[in-house]
Amino acid sequence: MKAYIKITTLAILLGLSVSCEDFLDIENYSGIPADDFIMSVDNAQSAVNGAYSGLYGLNLFRARIYYYLDFATNELEYRAADEVLKPLVNFGYFDGSIWVATYWKNLYSLVASSNDACSKIYRLRNSGTLVESENQQLDQMIGECNFLRGLGYFYLTRSFGDKLPSHPEYKPEELGVPIVDTLVVSKDQLLKSRNTLGECWGEIIKDFETAYNLLPASWNAEKLGAVTKGAAAGYLGQVYMYLKEYDKAKDWFEKSMAIGGYQLAEKYAWNFDIDHENNSESIFEVQFQTITSDIVLASYMWRSFGPDPKHWGTVNVSQQYVDKFSGGFLLEQITYDDIIAHPENYIKLKNPRRALTLVAEKAYNQTVGQRYTTRNDFFSSYTGNWDELAVEINEQMKAEGIRNFDIKEDDVYWGTIDSKYVKVISTAAEKDNDPRMYDSFYVPNRDSLSNHWDGRDTYTYTTNYYGFKKYIPYNSVDSWTAEGLPGFDGFNSINQRVFRLGDMYLQYAEACYRCGDESKAIEYMNKVRRRAWGYAIDVPSLVDFTSGDFMTALVSEREKELCLEGHLWFDYLRLNLAEELCKSRGFDPMKHHRLPIPLSERQIVGMDVLLQNSGY
Repeated sequence: MKAYIKITTLAILLGLSVSCEDFLDIENYSGIPADDFIMSVDNAQSAVNGAYSGLYGLNLFRARIYYYLDFATNELEYRAADEVLKPLVNFGYFDGSIWVATYWKNLYSLVASSNDACSKIYRLRNSGTLVESENQQLDQMIGECNFLRGLGYFYLTRSFGDKLPSHPEYKPEELGVPIVDTLVVSKDQLLKSRNTLGECWGEIIKDFETAYNLLPASWNAEKLGAVTKGAAAGYLGQVYMYLKEYDKAKDWFEKSMAIGGYQLAEKYAWNFDIDHENNSESIFEVQFQTITSDIVLASYMWRSFGPDPKHWGTVNVSQQYVDKFSGGFLLEQITYDDIIAHPENYIKLKNPRRALTLVAEKAYNQTVGQRYTTRNDFFSSYTGNWDELAVEINEQMKAEGIRNFDIKEDDVYWGTIDSKYVKVISTAAEKDNDPRMYDSFYVPNRDSLSNHWDGRDTYTYTTNYYGFKKYIPYNSVDSWTAEGLPGFDGFNSINQRVFRLGDMYLQYAEACYRCGDESKAIEYMNKVRRRAWGYAIDVPSLVDFTSGDFMTALVSEREKELCLEGHLWFDYLRLNLAEELCKSRGFDPMKHHRLPIPLSERQIVGMDVLLQNSGY
C-alpha cells in the first residue's frame, strides 16, 4: 500500500524555512515565516508535513546515509572514484569532508523544521481560538514533531558525539552535539557550543517521551505512515539499549509491542518492496512518493545503489559479507556437469565461457562431492600453480582457434579467491545458504534484471559480485513508468523501513538476555530465524538456536536480518566490536568511533566555541 502522508511543496517550504537547508550556516540565515502563518489545523498539518520532509535530505534517507553506515561495516564496497564518497570506504574522512558536512546539515535541518513546526503549533494550541477536538489534533502534531526532533538528535549524538555510553571511557560530561530545542528567531541562537553527552541523551529521551505521551496508537487512512505511540516507545527502548539500562529497554519494547500490535510480515521480502508498505511489521518507515510539481519526493536508491554494472552500479556487496550467509560448499556432480555442458548459464561472453569450463575441469574436478566449510577452504582445494594453469588454459584455447585471449588479462584477480571464475564455481557450489541473502542481494547467475534503456529485455545478472537488492525494483523502467517518474533519472517511491519488528525482536532478545531471561531471549531470536526460513514463528523448528554463545549468535542473526539497512555500524559501536571487525580497513579506535565536527560549521560558529573531536 502506498504512503498516505502527503508532503506538499508548501510543506517543504515551511520545513526548510528556518535556514534554507544549511541550519548552522549563519551567512545563509533567512529568518522564519510570519508568526501568524499557522492559523488553523490544516495549516498546522502542512507544517508537520514540512518537518517530515527533513527526512528526505540527500545524505539521509533519500539514499546516501547508507554510504556511511554500510561502507563502515564492509557490507558494501565502492567501485567509483567520487572524491566525496571515497573517504567513507576506509575511514578516510576528515573535518573538511563534504559528505560529513552535508550529513550534519541534513540532520540539523530535520531538527530545525521540527522545532519550527512544533513552536508555532504550540502557540496556536495555547491561543484559545480552537475547540477541544482541534486542540487534541494539535497535541498529536506536537508529538510528531517531538518524535522527529528526537530522531534527529539520536542520529546526531550517535554519529558525532564523543563516545557512546557503552564505550569503556564514556563520561556523560564529555561533548555531544549542540542542542537547539526552540523556534530559531535570531542568529545568536545558532552560535552554540556542544552540549554534554548526558544532556544530549536526556534531550532524546525527553523528545521521545513527549511523543509517546501525545501520539495516538494508530492513525486513520489519511495519515497512514505517520509516527505512532508504538514507534516512540520502540525508540525509547533503543535509547536505553545504548544507555545500558536494559530493564528499561525491555519495558519500553514490551509497551511498543503491546500498543502497536505488530506482527512479522509473512515474507521477509515484503519489507523492501512497493506492494507491502506500511505492513504489520512496520514500526516507522520513510514515506516516499513520486513528484509534486517540480520537487522530487522519491527515493534515489536505484541511482546510488542499483546493481546494473553497465551504467550505474557503483557499489556491490562485499564477498566477505556475503559469506556470512553461507552454509558451506558442496560441488555436486549435477552442478559440475551443468557448468561443463551449459557455461552460458553462468557467464555471458563466449570466450570466458570456454575458459570457465577449463577452470572447472582442471582446478575443481577433484572437489566434486566434497564439502567445505568456507569459501576459502573451497578455493584452496586446488593446490596447483595458478600461473602454470593460466598458461595451460591459454594454450588449449589457442589450439581450439580462440586467439587473442589471455585468461589473466580477462580476470584481474586470477589466482586469488576473488577470481571471477572461482566465484562462479564456488557460488554454484553453495549449500544451505541463509534464504535472506536472496532477498537482500542480486546474486550472480541467478537473478535477472530489466534493460534500463528499453524497459523490456531482461538479462541474467552475470557480474562476479553481488548487488544491492533491498528497495531496488527488478524492472526499473516499468517501476518508474507506473509511478509517473522520469524514465532514466533513477528515482523510485519504495518506502524505507527505518524501524521494523524484526529489528525490535532482536533488540528485545538482547535486553531479555541481559536481564537474565535467557529462555525468552532465545525464543524471540528464534521467531526471527523461523520467519526467515519459512517456518511458523511460534513453533520450534529445525533452524532454532538451542545452544552456544547467545551474543555471538545474536550478532550473526542481526547481520543477516538487517543487512544493508544501516543498523549494523551502530551495533558494532555499541557492542564494542568495531575495532575487531574493522581495524584491517583503517579503523582507528581512538578516532573513528565518531565523525569529525564539520570544519565549515566550526568556522561559522567559532573554532573555540564548536570544539572538535580529538584525533581530527
